[in-house]
Formats: sequence, C-alpha cells, structure tokens
Amino acid sequence: MSAHIGSYDVGSDGTGLLGRERERTMVAALLTALPRGEGRVLHLSGAPGTGKSAVVRFAAAAAGRQGIRVLTTAWAPGERGLRHAALHRLLRPALPGSTGLPARERALLDAAFGGCDAAPGTGEPAVAGTCEPAAPDMCEPVVPGTSAVAGPVSARLAPSSAPAEPAAPAPAQLAAAVMRLLTAAAEPVLLCVDDLDRLDGASRDTLRALARLCGATRVGLIVAERAAAGVRPLPDALAMTPDALTVTLGSLPAPQARALVTRAGRATGYAEEQLVLAVARGNPLALTELSLDGGHLGDAAGFGMLPATSRLAEAYAEDVEGLSAPARTVLLTAALSASPVTRDILRACTSLLGSGRAARAGLTETIARGLVAESVGDVGPAGVVGTGGAGAGAAELDEGGGEEGVGEGGEENRRLYFPEPLVRPAVLRLESAARRLAAHHALGRCLTSRPHAAWHTAQCVAGPDEELARRLEALATGPRPGTAVLVALAALDRAARLSPDPERRAARLLRAAELACDHGLTDQALGHARRIDPSELGTFGRALLLWVHDLLPGNSAVGRERIAELCEAARAVAPQDPALTQKLLHAAARRCWWQQAGPGERHMVLRAFEDLRSGPRDARDAAVMALTAAVPLPQAEPPHSAPGPADGDGDGGGDGDGDEQHLAGQVAVLVSDLDRAAPLLEEAEAAVRAGGRYGRLPQLLVPRAMGQIWLGTQWHTAQALAEEGRMIAGRTGQPDWVARATGTLAIIATLRGQHDKALEYAAEVEEASLRLGQNRQLNLAALARALTASGTGRYVEAYARLRFLFADPAAPYAFEQVWGLAFLAEAALPAGEQADARTVVEHVTALTEAGRAPLPQRILEYADAVLAPEDEAEVRYRRALRAGAGAWPLLHGMTQFGYGAWLRRRRRVTESRTPLATAESVLRSLGAHSRAEQAASELRATGQATDGQSGADDIARVLSPQQLTIARLAARGLTNRAIGEQLRLSPRTVASHLYQIFPKLGVSSRAQLAARIGPD
Repeated sequence: MSAHIGSYDVGSDGTGLLGRERERTMVAALLTALPRGEGRVLHLSGAPGTGKSAVVRFAAAAAGRQGIRVLTTAWAPGERGLRHAALHRLLRPALPGSTGLPARERALLDAAFGGCDAAPGTGEPAVAGTCEPAAPDMCEPVVPGTSAVAGPVSARLAPSSAPAEPAAPAPAQLAAAVMRLLTAAAEPVLLCVDDLDRLDGASRDTLRALARLCGATRVGLIVAERAAAGVRPLPDALAMTPDALTVTLGSLPAPQARALVTRAGRATGYAEEQLVLAVARGNPLALTELSLDGGHLGDAAGFGMLPATSRLAEAYAEDVEGLSAPARTVLLTAALSASPVTRDILRACTSLLGSGRAARAGLTETIARGLVAESVGDVGPAGVVGTGGAGAGAAELDEGGGEEGVGEGGEENRRLYFPEPLVRPAVLRLESAARRLAAHHALGRCLTSRPHAAWHTAQCVAGPDEELARRLEALATGPRPGTAVLVALAALDRAARLSPDPERRAARLLRAAELACDHGLTDQALGHARRIDPSELGTFGRALLLWVHDLLPGNSAVGRERIAELCEAARAVAPQDPALTQKLLHAAARRCWWQQAGPGERHMVLRAFEDLRSGPRDARDAAVMALTAAVPLPQAEPPHSAPGPADGDGDGGGDGDGDEQHLAGQVAVLVSDLDRAAPLLEEAEAAVRAGGRYGRLPQLLVPRAMGQIWLGTQWHTAQALAEEGRMIAGRTGQPDWVARATGTLAIIATLRGQHDKALEYAAEVEEASLRLGQNRQLNLAALARALTASGTGRYVEAYARLRFLFADPAAPYAFEQVWGLAFLAEAALPAGEQADARTVVEHVTALTEAGRAPLPQRILEYADAVLAPEDEAEVRYRRALRAGAGAWPLLHGMTQFGYGAWLRRRRRVTESRTPLATAESVLRSLGAHSRAEQAASELRATGQATDGQSGADDIARVLSPQQLTIARLAARGLTNRAIGEQLRLSPRTVASHLYQIFPKLGVSSRAQLAARIGPD
C-alpha cells in the first residue's frame, strides 16, 4: 500500500475533482499536445492536503480515456533510502522493451536497476537467483489506460550478494536512456509522479533531468510535490525546465469547499459544516476528514479546533517523525497549549525535558522546520491568532498577572503560532495518550493564565473538584466567535464532570446545552441534556431544565399545559434568578403565540409578568407583551435591555451579539412595523453570523423574508432569505421555523403565479402544523391557498378562506391576519361580499384604534377604499395613494390597480390609464406576473397598448378592448364566472361577449380560441 495521502477522492473517470478549473485546462492542453509530439511538463506544488494527488489522478484517468499510456509512481516508506526505487516503479511496466535499446542505454538502465540481463520475452532472469525479487508494487491501483506490471529482469534492485555496488549513472545520462526507452514505442506516454519531494534523491534528480528532455517528444510529465510557501522552502522546489508549467495549489473557494464538505458527509448539520469550513480553511483533505466526531471534541477543543483523523494526521507524519526528541516534545506542548505565550510553553517543556537548554534547542528546531513561528503580540505575520488554531480560539484570560507591565519586545510578550494550523490537531493525533497527558500536566503547572491552566489540569484529574470546575467555567464566558464555541462547550463539559454537586453539574450541562442550541449544534445540545437526572435537581435546577428543554427540538408539540409549567417555574425562581425568570416568561409567551392560546393562557402569562417584572421594561419584556397581546400595538421606540446575570450564558446578551436588535425586531414584526423591523433584523443577522450562532439565523431570516414581500421592489431577496432560512432551520433541528419558511415560500410562489408550487408548500405547512401542534402555522397556509384561488379567478373561494382567518372576533390577531385584510377586501367585490368585508375591516379598525404601525394603517386605508360606496371611493383611494404609498410596492401596486379599475368602471377611461400602467409596472417588477397581466388586461380594455402588445395587432383591430380582454382570459382557460369575477361582470354578460367574439375570430370553441390568440 502506498503511503501517499490523497486530498480528496476522485472517481476512476476523474469526475470527483471539484473545482480546479485552471488545472483541468492545463491537463487537457498537455494531453492534447502529446499525440502531436509536443511533450510538456506540468509541475504541481502545494501544502499537504491541497489536492495535488487528486489532480494527478485526474490527469491519469483522462489520459487513459484518450488511449494514452500512463506510468505512475509515488513515495512509499518501504523504499526509503533505496537508490532509484521510485524511478524503477515508474518504469517497471516499460522495462521489458529495454532489450531493444542500444547497448549503452541498456547498460545505464542495468546499472541503475541492478545489472541483470533478461531472457527475451520472458521477463525473468537468464540465470535464476542472480537478482533480488522485485520489491512489492506499492503504486496506486492502475487507472484505465495504465500498463499492467510485467516483471522485467532489468527492473530488479541490486542483488544483496554483489561484492560492491557499481557506480551509479549520472542523472542526465540515465534520463537520456529513460527517454530513449519511452520514445521507442509509437504510443504517447504520460508520466505521473506524486510526492516528488519525498522520493529517493537519485530518482528525484533523474526525473528533473528527464523533464528537460520532454520537449519535441510524445512524452508528457506531471509532477506533484509538497511546498508550504513562506514556511518551509524546499531546496529541490526549483523550476524543472523553463518550458514547464508550474502551478501552486491553494485553498478551495468557499462554494467548492462547501460542496466538498457536503459530499464527504461527515458533517451532519449546518453548524458543524460551518465549523469544518472555518477550521479547514479550504484545505480539501481537511474538508473531507474533519467533523465533530460524534461529539467527542478531544484535546483540540482547548484551542478551538476539531479533532484530526488518522488520514489527516498521516499527511503531516513525516514532519513530526523527522524531528529530534526535544523538538518533538516542544511541538507537542505548543500544539496542546491553550495559551500561546512562549515563556509558559518553554517552562512546560523544561519540566518535561529536564533541561531549559534542550527546550530552547527544540523550539529553535521546530521554528527552523517551519512548523511553528514566533511573533510579538497576539497575532502572527499571517494573521493567525495564537490562542486559536482556526483563527478564533478562546480569548486571552491572564489572571495570574505575570504579563502586566511587560514591554512590547519583552520575552513575556512573545507568542507562538502555527503557520499551518492543521498541524496542531495532526500532532495530537500522532502522539500517544501518555505523552499528551504528561504535556497537560506540565502545562497545568506552568501556564500563568488560570483558566487555561485549569483546562490542562482538568484533563489529568479523575475525581470531583469544584474549585477547578469554577475556574474552567471562565473559559466559557465572553464572546464566542467562529470556532471558539468549541472551547466553551469543552470547558463546560469538563466542568460538569468535575462537579461534586448534582445541581451544579446539571446547571453546567444545561448551560452547555443552551449554548449548543444557540449555535445550532443540536446533537451536542441533546447529548448534554440527556446526561441530567431530573430526580437530583432542586427547584432552580428543574426550572433551568424546563427552559432548556423548551429550546430543544422535539418539544414544540407539548400541549398548552407547558405554558402553566413555565409560569410556575418563573414564579419559583424569581427571587433567586431574575434573568432565568424573564427567559421562562418569554418561553411561555412564545408558546402562547405559536399555539394561538386562548385568553386564559395569555392572561396567565401576563399576570405572572406583571407580578414578577418590575422596573424599566427591556426588549425581552416588550416581546412578552407583544406575543401575548390580543392585538400587538407598536412601540414608541425600541426598548433596551439591562444586562442580567445570565446574559452571557448561552442566551446572548453581551454587547454586539445581536440579541437587542433581534428582540426589538421581533416586536416590530409582531406589530407589522416592517420599516423599523428591517434594519434591526439585518443588524441582528450580521451579529449572529459573526458570532457563529447559527441556531438563531432562521429566526431572523424568515421574518426578513416576510417583510421583503411588502418592502421589496423585487422578490428575489425574499425568496433567497426564505430558502436559506428553511435550509438552516432543517439542519439545526427547528421544524417550527422550517414550516414558517415554507409558508413564506408558499406566499411568494402564489404571488408570482406559481400556483401548483404554492399549493405543495401549503400542504407541507398544514402537515407540519398538525405534527407540531402549532395552529399559528395554518394562517400562512390559509393565506397561500386563498391567494392561489384569487390568482386563478376563484374569488368566492378566496374570500371564504380569507374570512376564516377572522372567524373568531375574540381570538388574538397576528400580523399575517392584518396582511390578509388587504386580500380579503380585494376578493370581496368580485365575490359579492362587500358588506361582510366591511364588518371585518371595522372590527380590526376598532381593535387597533390605540395605535397602528404604518403598514397596517395603509392596509386599512386600502381596504376602506376598495369597499367604499361609489360616491366615496375616489376620496378614499386618493388618501390611500397619498405621499409615501410607494414604500410598500405590493400594496402600492394593488391600490393603483384598484383605483384604475374603479375609474374605468366609471367610464373615466383616459384617467384610468395612468394608475393601471403604474400598477402593471410595479407588479411586473415585483414578479407578480398574474397580477401584472390582470392590470395589463384592464389597460388594454381602455384601448392603450401594453408592453409586448402592438396596437396594430390584427386581433386587436377586430375586437373591442373589452372583448379582447375577455378573449384572452377565456384562452387561458378561465370559466365565464371566473372571468366575470375578475372584470366585475356577470357570467351572462361574459357569455354574450364570447358569442360575438367567436364568429369574429372564426373559431367555434375555447380550444380553437386559445390556438388562435395564444394563452398569453
């Protein structure tokens, strides 16, 4: 088996290679030139795992498909120190042809590979026993197009019985003989050499000389070797020939990196995938190998990285094995240390080695090898933060005071960092558990940062230790951007294991579970929660468990009795922990909203809130009131939270974490104050992404998408936000937000005229509502089905579905019901339900008399205009269209259309054209194609041509504008009743028009009508 480590898998046909378009093009050009006698050299270099081997295998597979002979070789540990071993493995399939070479070239090959003569055509020695058996073939499996191995005599290694090794041929002479051998055959040949820098020196020198001979031949050469630019320059990494194409492979771009992680399938959730992307930083091998390993974070979590697999570690094994014993100890200690301070690491190494001189010598060696670098301050030259291998480790926590007052150039201010961060977890994987434990012990005694020292000491302690557990908890405080959440989770997990008191142990596990939920690590959250025995908990522990359980997936289907349990728990812990009390009340209020609880449950929450919350109200208090109010009223200004004792414990609350904006944005959405909600939610989203709190993202993306339905000038943004929110919610275990996002997509689809897709989405939402026990989800499904009905001319059905949203006057109204009021009024006129619709509008107007956000105010004005008596409609339409109406494009387009259609019905045709044209333009820009076409039909009925419609059209000259509109609707398949609902005509009048239209166009059926004028 070869020791070469591939970066990511490539299928036999090479289709597994992701990206690398430049390299693909170069390979294709090289292979195309070979049959023409234009041999070329492609030189690939890059750090371990960047995909050099994958490109080589891709080239070999492509050559095989084109009928080009392929010869391959790579480094193998069993051939270490054997001269020409790699070259022998490369040429072995071709060596039987050496018998036809001139004596001089044959002698050179014999001198390099053993000096034996082969019996013609046999591939065996002429005299048995004069040569050693060939070394086992350690190449990669032969790809299509490569030659099978045929053991030639002259391809044997030097016999052990030889009294003296013959003089080795010069590389240039041997290269010339090899080229003579390869060109003797008529077919083109591709040589694929991997791990050039690790091959034996004789083979490497010969291959470099061979590269200079490829021009004007049918021999091509692809060579790959390791090179870490700026870290460890290799003396052999020189240009192979002036004509060689040299490519340095770097990291994969983000889209290809994400695709590779998905294909590897090791990361099971969205948050885990993001962690892998952050740690791997585009390295293909790391992207395919890294994962949370089922929740076992290991030592690497101490500095914010994921544990390495054996395959990833093997890529760096030679670097570690080539070090001296002191240097290897220093490398292990530096890789393991949670603190980057050079002085502390050297003290620990001195303790392990028994000599400060040996420790410094070991550090010098590791720096010289480019494995470790030193900088002044916290950031190295490459911008790598010392405490986190992934660039985002735990914050510096120097409680020992040993670094105060030190000058910038002082020894205490020096930091070690890893130029190639993946070396750190790889080193830990390569070292034994005993050596790691010894290093932990030394670091625990030598680090000046007490929390970091506690981390290392905790790895060596088996029994309970409350003091050590408290020190460990300090690592879980403060901001946790990027992969620093791994540090916090590992610290809390270890602190829980050290806790002698069950209540404290449960509190730490629940804090870890809450933190994992916040970051979207569902499996880790469930794992922490399952380790808690509720029977060991007191009042506070049970309340905390209840709060965290309400965050975990699978608990949303709990009945409304949970609302009472949350309120009781809030009352029980109010004197002890006001912050937890607030969280419990917020959880109860959320359940009231999602489950559309009745007045009893809502009053219970509000009563507990009034009893327990005193003093100034903050953003979470405003959210509780908005979630439980019958009709949420807009706030005068966004409230601000006062910091609480538990604000940093997984639920956010720190400066810049987005919680304030999230809660204020949530309140604004609940009252349909979208103008205020949009910037708040956008700011919160940016903060949440920066902090890696992916569990919060769906709660921000989906409301933003819903807001963009009304605020956006195009619905591409709303669509993208809803789709991303749906995807992340599904991969972070939040089925309620999956349903919410799906409902939003249903509304967007039906407004765009994609009615079949909208109905599919609506069915998904309805099924999820039953499964989750959340009646609130049904509102979006009902709204989507109603809009689908109205979009296809079924206004009676649409009105019935929309009216159902307002069936219970005593039930609390949500923002989607207020939004539905616009579509209810729109459907009322063609459905003949104006009087009933007026009662609904009047009821909502009375409920919101105390205050309305701008959008609900405009919706009520629109509904009032649409449903107004004929003699009052114009005044009300003008009020609905006053300055500022364009801030909500969808509502503006609907209002302009309603006004234009009213003017046309009043035979004010010329005046109607401007609002109808505006409506068509706005709605078409949004993507509301069916509504835009309806406006275009009305506009054509006024005698004005619309975009794409010529006034000189033959059919338009034959039919009147109204007849043309009716003909087009009939051609789309609408019934007489549906056409009448759209055009405010009776079915009998529509039938009369069609009776006149058919003979004018020379058709006798609707099918012929559709064929005559087309469905559009």
